[in-house]
Order: sequence, then C-alpha cells, then structure tokens
Amino acid sequence: MRWVLFAISVFSFAAVIPWAAQSDGLPAGEGRDIVLRMCANCHGLDRVTSARYPKKHWEDVVYDMVSRGAEGSDDEVTTVIGYLARNFGKPLNINTSSAEEIEDGLSFPAAESQLIVRYRTEKGPFKTYQDLLKVPGLDAKLLDEQKKNILF
Repeated sequence: MRWVLFAISVFSFAAVIPWAAQSDGLPAGEGRDIVLRMCANCHGLDRVTSARYPKKHWEDVVYDMVSRGAEGSDDEVTTVIGYLARNFGKPLNINTSSAEEIEDGLSFPAAESQLIVRYRTEKGPFKTYQDLLKVPGLDAKLLDEQKKNILF
C-alpha cells in the first residue's frame, strides 16, 4: 500500500512541475529564462506581467534592480530589457503618434522616428506591420523587437 501511495505522490508531483513552469505568465522567447532567474528571486512576476512600459522605462527599471542586487552579465541585462520591452511594452498607434512619441514610446532613434512620420505623411497610414517594413532606413531588428507594441 505504501508503494501505491508513493507512486501516486510521485506522479502527482511530476504532473504539477510542468504546469507550474508554464504558469509564471511569461511568454516564450529569448530572455524568458534570464528574467526568471534575475527577477523572480526578489519579487513576484506579476509585477512584470501586469506592467506596460516603453523600452526606456524598462531600461531604468532593470538597471535599478541590478543596483539593488539582481545579478546578470551586461549581455543578460540587455537581453532582459529587450524581452521586457518586446513582451510588456506600452502599445503605441504608429499612425497617430508624433515622431517624438515614437522615439519615446518605442525607443526608435529620432531619425528613424522622423522617417516613419514622413513616410506615413507621403504614402498614407500604415495598415499592417508589412507596410512598416517598406520604410527605407528603418532598423528591421528594432522594428521586430517592438512589433507587439505597434498598433495600427
């Protein structure tokens, strides 16, 4: 009888482990595991998953946490900032925002933010993400990083 109870306990525990790993509220992607390691030791991840900040604000938050003891290499910190900005950024309407709002909200360089507004003014509003890829001179990697934060 003990072996049966032991086996049930082991299988029950084994079933809970994958569920717990998926219930942290963090989407899959590059940086997820680093966020779990660097952030979850000091506070609940609900503080992360409920926030929506521009990339610049996430930079400030992460560097503040590092100054308070969060441990990670420079590359890991950069990866965490990118992950947070990509998945928990503040959405911005690309068709109604000024160049300054695009620069602040999506952390695009000033020149690229101006390119977006100029292109939009000349060609009309963007309808899809693919339309944004047609803007000459935009950093495709930065655009992809902010893809989830762009509204049309």
